Amino acid sequence: MLKKTLASGLCMLVLLLASYTGVNASIVNKNPSRAELEKKVEEVARKRGIPSVILKSIARVESIFKQFNDDGSPFISKGGTIGLMQIKNSYGLYDNEKLKYDIDYNIEAGADLLLGKWSTAVEKLPQIGDMNPNVLENWYFAIWAYNGWSKSNNPNTGLKKQTFQDLVYSIAEKEYGQKITTIDKSLLPKQGLPNKSTKYDTPKEHHYGDILFYSEGDIVKLDGRQYSALKDTPNGSDVVEINNLTELQVLEGPILNNGYFWYKVRVNDIKKEGWLVGNWISKTGSIYPFVDISRTWSKDYIIKLHEMNIVSGDGKNFNPDDQITREEMCVMLSRALQLEPIDNELKYVDASEIEEWAAQHVIAVTEADIMSGCDETNEFKPDEYITREEAAIIISRALGYDENLDFQLEYTDISNISDEALDAIKNVQVKGIMNGANGIFRPNDYLTRGEACKLIFDIINIIE
Repeated sequence: MLKKTLASGLCMLVLLLASYTGVNASIVNKNPSRAELEKKVEEVARKRGIPSVILKSIARVESIFKQFNDDGSPFISKGGTIGLMQIKNSYGLYDNEKLKYDIDYNIEAGADLLLGKWSTAVEKLPQIGDMNPNVLENWYFAIWAYNGWSKSNNPNTGLKKQTFQDLVYSIAEKEYGQKITTIDKSLLPKQGLPNKSTKYDTPKEHHYGDILFYSEGDIVKLDGRQYSALKDTPNGSDVVEINNLTELQVLEGPILNNGYFWYKVRVNDIKKEGWLVGNWISKTGSIYPFVDISRTWSKDYIIKLHEMNIVSGDGKNFNPDDQITREEMCVMLSRALQLEPIDNELKYVDASEIEEWAAQHVIAVTEADIMSGCDETNEFKPDEYITREEAAIIISRALGYDENLDFQLEYTDISNISDEALDAIKNVQVKGIMNGANGIFRPNDYLTRGEACKLIFDIINIIE
């Protein structure tokens, strides 16, 4: 009797625990919104060198963005594929428990698996074009292989109503508005698999993805890999082993080689240099004061003015290609010329529209008669952009006019230059500060922040 009672009690305990575990799972294991999951997939895809629309579309086809069932249990197919990216862990490459319960890990595994298929496509499957991974159409056979390198995914066999890769392309267009041109079916065999040595042209109508690229001056570390080796050339021989704590400075790149974008980096601690692929690194900083200037022609001017405390950005970016406003120009001029305001009162009718950080600089520059407001309306118009001919006038007021301006400008668009600006444009040309290009001056084009930095730097050099 005692044994029966104990057995009955044990069964009840097991059932209660099972019930509790199920309730707990449903509470803890809940699918985030599709938007949240898509954002996670995008972030992983881009840093892994995969166009995000491709990895998102695969996730949509595989699981309809589902990691967990309604009861909180992991979403596992009848075939044993797991979670959001439907990973079949046949070879034990991944941690099964993490695949089931860690969404980020599952997405990373999906990206890793797809990159493995991309590597297979580069080395052992038919190739498309130059195998640039940022060209969406070049992923056709890698996506095919993600679902299994099987003849059933050959659209000519008719074994499937819609092949896996065509379904992924269809989702990309219907749900993300991204058209991807498929390989012409007439170029594929009628039966079986395409010959692995076949090379296909990238379709004439092709589209680009959004993979992350790194720039000279970026500081990066390994991401998603504990160890790697720098190569003497892209895809060359090992030079030195690095780990995920090693800080690297990007020196060159990206260079496309054998299906991957490579970067030349320096290990600052040991002064070693070498090449590595961009798929397994992430940016941690930059040697430059702003993260968006490494590829701009005005980089050196921006850096020098920043060192002189003349320019600043928004805390992270400088936005060198943005058009410069009148109040921004006043800040740069007053700092460069070390102007101090005499009167602390703004006397323009739109004074309330001038930002607090610019107010004293606007006063100083207008008192020095380098810039002025509109005489008719007494407005300063701080948010208006500055044209190239207006910049010529401002520079000429700051530096003074040269005595020898008795010559004709030879720009083909001289008729677009206002009478007020003619001598100013001659003046900046004589001083070697502003010139046109290809015979035109473009007087009414707006000045960019990067161009303004070059002009301010030239003003400082002339004064000194």
